[in-house]
Amino acid sequence: MAKQKLKRVQAGQLVREVLWTPAFPSDPPKTRAEKSRCSTKARQRINDRYSWQKLKTVLAANFNDKDLVLTLTYDDEHLPRHRSAAKKLARIFLAQLREYRRARGEDLRYVYCTESRHGDGRLHHHMVINGTGSDYEAIRSLWTHGSNLQIDMLDIYGYEELAKYLTKEAREECRAMVGERTWIGSRNLYKPETPPSEWVPGNVRLEPPANAHVLYKESIENSWGRFAYVEYMLPSAPSNVRTRPRKRKTK
Repeated sequence: MAKQKLKRVQAGQLVREVLWTPAFPSDPPKTRAEKSRCSTKARQRINDRYSWQKLKTVLAANFNDKDLVLTLTYDDEHLPRHRSAAKKLARIFLAQLREYRRARGEDLRYVYCTESRHGDGRLHHHMVINGTGSDYEAIRSLWTHGSNLQIDMLDIYGYEELAKYLTKEAREECRAMVGERTWIGSRNLYKPETPPSEWVPGNVRLEPPANAHVLYKESIENSWGRFAYVEYMLPSAPSNVRTRPRKRKTK
């Protein structure tokens, strides 16, 4: 079989690989059509088109099982009148936590969203932050707008479920259009490793490492072409997979 193209994306412990047979202008029409179908499947699998897909990759690139998922709610006395006021209070909380950590030589990375439709229909926030293992009480004390601040440990095998949960209101309201971001992240978030696709021999197959936890696996193969996709979790993330933080403004 002719050479194939291989694309690999790594975000922390999460790895996504796609392998496909591209079409060439010299291919007969039938061959070109079948190869084009493989190329289309490959693009669909490796490109993050929707907000929850982008967020899933961001979560995997920045957070692991030592990190935290927070739910911040308001009591009647401090309940904001509108969403923009709630976002302002969330930013103040994060700024105070950043200063607390900075004084101790620790950083803060975060992703958060603000909701008002789920639960009891009141404004509240969901946040994912990097954990230090030593500032749980400080986190609780800095949230002064309600007595209920829930802290959970992040489940690294549930990046997709968490990403969908954090974007659920926008998706249900049909506001999560293609390319739209429905969450807010800190400026120091790491980007995933996305090297260019490469040509590989026709006998190459996608084989996750023996110690990996496979999440998805899909393949199509016929006489003209091949498409294969695999998504898996490594037991730990190599230290060299984190690139420089994104340069952008927070909202």
